[in-house]
Amino acid sequence: MTKYLLIFIFLFFSKASASEIVIYPKQETEPVFSAGDAADDPAFWFNKKDPSKSVIFGTDKKSGLHSFSLNGKRMQFISSGKINNIDSRSGYSFGAKNFSILAGSNASNNSIIIYLINEDGIIEKLNKNEFKTNLEGVYGLCMYKSSKSKATYIFVSDAITLTINQYRVLNFFPIKTQLVREIRTDSTSEGCVVDDESGILYFAQEDENSGVYYIDAEPKDNEIKIIDSIKENGGQINGDTEGLAILNHPEGKLLIASSQGSSDFPVYNLSNKNKFIGRFSIGKDNEIDGVSRTDGIEIYTGYINEDYESGILIAQDDMNMATFNLDGVSLQAKKINQNFKLVPVKQIVENFLD
Repeated sequence: MTKYLLIFIFLFFSKASASEIVIYPKQETEPVFSAGDAADDPAFWFNKKDPSKSVIFGTDKKSGLHSFSLNGKRMQFISSGKINNIDSRSGYSFGAKNFSILAGSNASNNSIIIYLINEDGIIEKLNKNEFKTNLEGVYGLCMYKSSKSKATYIFVSDAITLTINQYRVLNFFPIKTQLVREIRTDSTSEGCVVDDESGILYFAQEDENSGVYYIDAEPKDNEIKIIDSIKENGGQINGDTEGLAILNHPEGKLLIASSQGSSDFPVYNLSNKNKFIGRFSIGKDNEIDGVSRTDGIEIYTGYINEDYESGILIAQDDMNMATFNLDGVSLQAKKINQNFKLVPVKQIVENFLD
């Protein structure tokens, strides 16, 4: 009994962060199929007809794409190769058919794969739904739907050449794109997100230049500016910067990063000169373990259901722990395949905007 108690204590505190603010998951997804470092990046599709039937997407970077319901149950798995990062946009139509698009970076062959999401949140297979890039090490990905030109763009980072390429989507059926810009970075970049409203691309850099940066998302300007860096370089970030997500609330707009090395999430107020306003961690809640060493994150802001009345934060969990009972005591002591934790956005709003 003492042995398992010590394991529980170690895991509990290893999940905890030095952050003052701790928020808690409401649900978690079923684990991805592949063992080891496999789950990576989430995306969210909002069901306008019935928000309670909205869909969570998550990558298994060893084998493909999963979709989950809001209670974390698996709906689909699309075997697609080494899909690393994903992003989605809605509001497209083809004839009388309305659809959404989800794009993914495929490290299997340095390509970008395009999935069609129908009006029920189901992935439909497209013919000729993949295009090869000119990159050597396809890695991070995010999308941008311009409010100025109405064009759709896909940003893809290269872990080898240290560039972010911007492609304009010319056609979805079949997929046809045009390379419109190459952005040079100082180190490896994976996490990125675009604020469609302001037209700004935010991206993270890793390693010695770890930090949060931004640039105009329109393909015209290559001036990169910095928001924050790791503490070794005078900033507020404790560890390697990975995922990025935007929380757009009536009280203000926040940029949230995942600091993988310290298992916490720095928060920046985009409504107030990108000011750093604190950090939080995601802790254990009942039988759902907390989050550690998060890679990708996603945020949707707006009413979904009673559990997510202000929106949802989806965070990849590196060390997913299964719960079992020993002598009537609930312990966490078995690591299983990685998954994604689902957190009510309301907890972030109450701590950083109210």
